[in-house]
Amino acid sequence: MSPEKITQIRPPAKTKTNTIDEIFSTILSYGESGISQTEISKIFSLDSRDSSRHVGSLEKQSLITREKMLYKGRWTYKLVVKKSPPSSEQYGKSIDIESIEQAPCFSCLHQHSCSPEDDTSPYNPANCTWIEEWVLTNTSPILTSKQEQES
Repeated sequence: MSPEKITQIRPPAKTKTNTIDEIFSTILSYGESGISQTEISKIFSLDSRDSSRHVGSLEKQSLITREKMLYKGRWTYKLVVKKSPPSSEQYGKSIDIESIEQAPCFSCLHQHSCSPEDDTSPYNPANCTWIEEWVLTNTSPILTSKQEQES
């Protein structure tokens, strides 16, 4: 390859979001012991100002905590993951909604007026005849089969 073509080929520019995601992954990989913000600056070749901004963004999202610490004779922050992002396994789990598929609330014309906080309203879930009827019709086969099993 000619020197001209080599200078034309550049690695893709890192976006702020990509960098923040990579920083979070790095902090996550250090687990409960955490990593110093100074080390993050070195790993990602960031100045302390940029490092602080990126880490601050993660802290605002409540993904990490920053604890003041002394590192090699200088004050910095220890970065520890507060909560892990949802794993891909959690996204793959199916949710059984069969028990609520026929709930009257989803198609109710008074849904916008319905509130459990107003006991006097006719559109209160505690006083709703549609919910009561739905619960009784959907649980009666279950109750019947349980009574038969007990007999």
